[in-house]
Amino acid sequence: MTVAERTLRRGSLLIVLLAASVAWTSCDLASASNTAILNANSPIAPTVQHRFEYKGEDVVDGEVAVESKIQSDDLDAILSRNGFSRSDVVDARIDSVKIINPESAPSLRDADVFLGTDAEGPRVAQVTSFPDGASFVVDTSTPVLEAVRNDEVRTLYGRFRLESAGDGAVRAKVYYRLEVEGV
Repeated sequence: MTVAERTLRRGSLLIVLLAASVAWTSCDLASASNTAILNANSPIAPTVQHRFEYKGEDVVDGEVAVESKIQSDDLDAILSRNGFSRSDVVDARIDSVKIINPESAPSLRDADVFLGTDAEGPRVAQVTSFPDGASFVVDTSTPVLEAVRNDEVRTLYGRFRLESAGDGAVRAKVYYRLEVEGV
């Protein structure tokens, strides 16, 4: 093989490698984004725990309606711990809600849970028949971007039908999926 043939082969190989590296870099840069997804798999997951507490005298004809209180970090604290704020959120959904009926409370027959302080907010969970276990997960994918941005996710409103009257509490664990920008 002559020097000219070797130079031509090396030159061709060099051109192919150069073209491949430019194409790879372009694809990588094109897919780069300044957003991140926070979900249940994140190190600091956007999961908020709520508690609906009620007294036996609040139960009317086997039904009770009550607002929740947050029992964990709220979304502001979770976003802050992840290095973001509400204004960084560009998409927000509730992926699922886990309804937990503690064994010490009257058994649940069904549950409706709404975002906000009354049943006018978006329904985020509905269970029409509880299994024998003490909890139930509802997959929802409810969009809540405006509620997150306007700080309207601090309270849930729950309507519960119970097997019997008595003091009790129901817990709800809300799993959010947040897309944030500013990464």
